[in-house]
Amino acid sequence: MLDFLKALFDQRFVLRTLVYRDFSSRFLSSYIGLPWAFIQPISFVFVMWFAITYGLRGGEAVPGIPLGAWLLVAMVPWMFMSQTIIVGCMALPEYAYLIKKTNFNVAIIPLIKVFSGMVVHLALVGLIVVVLVLGYGYKPTIYWLQLPYYLFATLVFLSGIMWFVASVNVFIHDMAHIVNIAVSILFWATPIFWPFTMLEGKMRYIALLNPFFYITEGYRYTFLENVWFFEYPEMNLYFWGVTGLLLLLGVRTFKKLRPDFGDVL
Repeated sequence: MLDFLKALFDQRFVLRTLVYRDFSSRFLSSYIGLPWAFIQPISFVFVMWFAITYGLRGGEAVPGIPLGAWLLVAMVPWMFMSQTIIVGCMALPEYAYLIKKTNFNVAIIPLIKVFSGMVVHLALVGLIVVVLVLGYGYKPTIYWLQLPYYLFATLVFLSGIMWFVASVNVFIHDMAHIVNIAVSILFWATPIFWPFTMLEGKMRYIALLNPFFYITEGYRYTFLENVWFFEYPEMNLYFWGVTGLLLLLGVRTFKKLRPDFGDVL
């Protein structure tokens, strides 16, 4: 990992160029252009919020916190994580022309999708701030300063997953379908549209043992509930333990399969 981080730093300008090109090819090359990067996530969040708020009359999921703000704050990191994992399956075939270049670190390729999605995510986070301040009357607090921590946690968490799904998908094309199904299941298994306090007893572990919950709930801690991430040491220990295992799995899988990428692609 230290060698990889050093290579990542040495090729930071190449990575920046590739991230810009990936972002441009996905959004800026269309007729409407950049707005496409935000139309899909914003429309999805709005429809779900409208259906629950006015259709199902959800009221307040957590006392004292408006349902719209509660949903919005968790949906934005979920959209970033889920969409990044989905597009990450095809990262290596998409950049197959780089794999045979001897002076290029192939392990960077899956991270291109992560950083490209991060650009959109940061813009949506800015939109969250505007909506919370102007729409719901929230004021910035010192707790908002922990946002970089959750961004870093998300980045590390996604890196392990991306290395695994991207490398396996080269040889097993069903991986993309498996990821889509898994993301759909995790969407409802993660307490995004329902509070984890609804579960009782051992059923709460469905939420607490879900590493995606650590991120989505962390955004709520940051923007709405005024809770520091270190106030729950058990959650921190579990999340970083799972993230470390995923990172190890992703690195070992990618390293083992990398010699055959060129022949298969």
